[in-house]
Amino acid sequence: MEWIGGLSIIINAVLGGGFALQFFTLKSLRDKAAAEADTASATSESIELDNVEKAIKIWREMAESLKKELLDSRERYAEVALQVEGLRREVARVNCTSNKILKLLDRITVENIEKIVEQIKSELNEKDI
Repeated sequence: MEWIGGLSIIINAVLGGGFALQFFTLKSLRDKAAAEADTASATSESIELDNVEKAIKIWREMAESLKKELLDSRERYAEVALQVEGLRREVARVNCTSNKILKLLDRITVENIEKIVEQIKSELNEKDI
């Protein structure tokens, strides 16, 4: 029966050591899993920051492109505004000349037709229509 007691001690030592070994193994596995989770979280945050930086870069490029287009449009607008102003002055000049000619035409009679026609021609030559 003594051998049963020794066997019991051996079994307890083996099984008790096995449980301790399993406990430490489980603890190290849990620590390893926690470390991997922290690493995955940090990697995820890093990827998110990279994506935000890429988005900012895209928006910045778009803003610079739009700014250039706006400046180009303003230059073209200024040129068109100058041309429109020149055309307004030209239209006013032509209207003024036309009004003078109409007034001269209203004064035409059979007796002064040649004189008025010459006057109209000289008006046209003076204004370089």
